Amino acid sequence: MTSSSGVGGPSSPENALLAPSPSIRRAVVWAVCTVVAVIAVGFLLRFVPLDVAFSDAVHHLHAKVLTQVAEAFYRSLKPLPAAAIMMVATVAVGLLTRRWQVAVAFFGGVAVTWGLAEAAKLVVARPRPGMSEAMTQAIGATADPSFPSGHVAFTASFAAVLICALWSTRWRALGIVVGVVLVVGMSVSVVVIGVHYAGDALASIVWVAGVYPAVRAVGAAVVPRVDAFVSRRLGPARSGRGTSIGR
Repeated sequence: MTSSSGVGGPSSPENALLAPSPSIRRAVVWAVCTVVAVIAVGFLLRFVPLDVAFSDAVHHLHAKVLTQVAEAFYRSLKPLPAAAIMMVATVAVGLLTRRWQVAVAFFGGVAVTWGLAEAAKLVVARPRPGMSEAMTQAIGATADPSFPSGHVAFTASFAAVLICALWSTRWRALGIVVGVVLVVGMSVSVVVIGVHYAGDALASIVWVAGVYPAVRAVGAAVVPRVDAFVSRRLGPARSGRGTSIGR
């Protein structure tokens, strides 16, 4: 009898990260359409900044506690800490599931979805909002382009992969709640402290919603093939060692 209390261990059903997609082609087409649409909106907002007024209003709320929390949250997920969190989470997933395939799918899902969003920033090249000297001193300089938000893209990618990893377990509801709180929190934070416009944050959420399903589908097809290839390559070697020991 199988168990669904873990995160997809040997005795549990196939983890959703590696569940075969009913249509990889459809997922990839949808991802391509999402990429084109988000980049097009990015260029529109670059030259017709429709979200500036709303973003400025949020940034100038002068809520001290909210700003301090937003600053701390933003600093905690800068690229290096975010990469460290991703590595630690990947190791944890591998240990909990006892399957390197699930760990690879977890890491790849976050890294590829987030990485593609970072590449899109270079294409759109939307300038950052003007930041006060005090805010620059508090969170550091932000020299890279603004659209889409890399912080929100990482948070949304991490949340999406986490929810997917927990989907077939009893922790699914908790994963959804944590994921939503993280994404909403980071989206609000980057606008409150003035490092991004509202459109940058929203674009990252749309990006992950459209791109990650394709990344997951491709990963679910590729990882088992790599596993099978490695098993075929190591099989004869293991058999040879066993024969030698037997002699």
